[in-house]
Amino acid sequence: MTNPKARRWRYKFKKAWSWPESVEKFISLFLVSPSLHIFCGESDLGDIRVDLHTDADVKADAFHLPFRNESFQTIVADPPWHLAYHLRPKLIREIVRVLKTGGKLIWNAPWWPNSRHLKIEEVWYAKPNTYRICPIILIAVKLPNIQRGG
Repeated sequence: MTNPKARRWRYKFKKAWSWPESVEKFISLFLVSPSLHIFCGESDLGDIRVDLHTDADVKADAFHLPFRNESFQTIVADPPWHLAYHLRPKLIREIVRVLKTGGKLIWNAPWWPNSRHLKIEEVWYAKPNTYRICPIILIAVKLPNIQRGG
C-alpha cells in the first residue's frame, strides 16, 4: 500500500518554457551556423538543440556536451537561474570548449560567470512586460587562446 501523504508531494511537470516569438526572432538575428542551443526547452532556435528533459535534437547534460572542441560558431544558452555557484565555472568551461574562437555566446541569465576566455561585446535589455523572466541578453565573443612564453 502506498502512503497517501507521498502522493500529495509528487512533482507535476509543466510543458517546458520557451521564449516569446518576438524574442526568438531577435535572438535569431545573431545566429551564425553551425549553432548550438543548450537548455533549449521548447525553443526551435539553433541548428542543434540540446536539453536533458525535453524532446530536443540531442538529449545531453550541458556539463558534458557530446561535441568536439570548437564545433560551433554560435551558442545560445538560457541556463538555470539558480544554478549552484560551484557549478557555474564548470558550465562555462564546457561552453567555451565547444565554441569556436571568435564565435559568439548568446547568454540569457541574471548571472555572468567570469571567464578570461569570453569578452562581452553587447548587452541587450527588453522593456518591462515585453518578455518574461530575465530581460537581459549578453553577447560575448570567445577570445583566442594566448599561450604565455616560459
